[in-house]
Amino acid sequence: MMFTIVDYTIFFVLVGLTVVAGFLGTKWRAPDFSKISEWSIGGMKFGTVIVWFLMGADIYTAYTLVAIPGSAYALGGFILYAVVYGSISYPFLYIVATKFYRIAKRKGYITAGDYVRDRFDSRILSLLISLTGIIAMLPYIALQIVGIRYVLDAMGFPVIPSYIIAYIIVAAFVAVSGLRGPALSSLIKDALIWAVILTIIIALGIKFAGFGPIFSEVGPRHYLIPSNLILGYITLAFASGISWLLFPNLLVGLLGSKGEDIIKKNSVFLPLYQVWLILLAVMGLVALAKNLVPHGVSSLAFPSVISAYFPSYFVVLAFAAIVIGSMVPAGLQSLGAANLITRNIYVDFINRRATERQQVFWGRVSVFIMIIASLIFAITPAASGLIFYLLTFSYAWLLQTLPAIILSMYWYDLDKYSVAAGWAVGTAFVTYGLATVKFSSSLLPWFYNIYVGFIGLVLNLVVMFIVYVIIKALKVKISSKLTPQELM
Repeated sequence: MMFTIVDYTIFFVLVGLTVVAGFLGTKWRAPDFSKISEWSIGGMKFGTVIVWFLMGADIYTAYTLVAIPGSAYALGGFILYAVVYGSISYPFLYIVATKFYRIAKRKGYITAGDYVRDRFDSRILSLLISLTGIIAMLPYIALQIVGIRYVLDAMGFPVIPSYIIAYIIVAAFVAVSGLRGPALSSLIKDALIWAVILTIIIALGIKFAGFGPIFSEVGPRHYLIPSNLILGYITLAFASGISWLLFPNLLVGLLGSKGEDIIKKNSVFLPLYQVWLILLAVMGLVALAKNLVPHGVSSLAFPSVISAYFPSYFVVLAFAAIVIGSMVPAGLQSLGAANLITRNIYVDFINRRATERQQVFWGRVSVFIMIIASLIFAITPAASGLIFYLLTFSYAWLLQTLPAIILSMYWYDLDKYSVAAGWAVGTAFVTYGLATVKFSSSLLPWFYNIYVGFIGLVLNLVVMFIVYVIIKALKVKISSKLTPQELM
């Protein structure tokens, strides 16, 4: 498709407005960026609407716009695991996120690592959990970067230089504005994506007289889940559903809320975004039925559909939505990882007397570190396959922190030795399992196609229980800086 000057103007104006909104976060509600909590979690001041947009921008990203249609094209009904795990996640968040928020607000925690350090009275365990979060963010941010590759290519932009420019800008506005930058820019991002998706689905629904003909053309063998992937589907959906609180970027958004009731309301209303997933999966089936994807490159499913059926000015609107839907979440993800680097590496191990101003400074530096590291990861072979697997890698590693962050809120005498042993075994297995399939999938064909993260978590829990029994039998002394009452 050929684009005009007007088309390029529309694209750059929309992306530019989002960037400007990101930088304007420095002025929003007169923040005092000499305080680390103001920069990193917005001072816990965001209301229901802002948190709804912010969390929506964080959860529904380039993964949604590119990977869902692409995976529906390549894998059919299997990709609807994403609808299932969202349905599991929100009730789970309603219960556990409010409890974590209550503890964090009472104790002044900014990261999960802060909580783990006090809960187990162990900076080493906190470091291990924090490093897991930092490393797991690399494929997640890389997913956002890779997600815009075909958009940049279709519009005639040099891909690698465009990556670098776009994400250094992201790092800049996050470094300057902290959480307020992504919060403001998320308003533009979500409004634009809602408008694009609804327009596409209505227009194509009219054109095809409903989507029944599309399902008939592709046939049930494609949109149903293959029998050999049923266990993979179930374990991937369940494991992903119980792990959202473990993501540093999602925790940033949750802790930005001004009260528990904000989290509860959003656990009720955020599932509206799940509608996107079903509609976008249908776009993948449209691409398959109409043979629109050149050379079978699945990530081109969504761009191919809009290019085939819409005028160029709407195509650039959709392309702008994809780019913005990549940049804003990447900002939040880099911020979540930067908080871990600052609080649980720099403060805990390098400068324990760091002032809040010093923490903000190193947080800003860490944002650039995460963006640059993710840019490097994005050009590795591991990032070149079906991109939805990149997200499942992050889930697999982060699942191994579930006992330390979630289970420990309910099990007071759980000790650091048991948690660390379980974490080590689970993490080692996940890494080994991914290596056996050359990081091309997260389902293990040599073990009934079960999700590697689920198996890792099972091994993690088994080892944790065994060590726990041994620790209790030996009457090893354990300690915590949190009382049972502070975990209520």
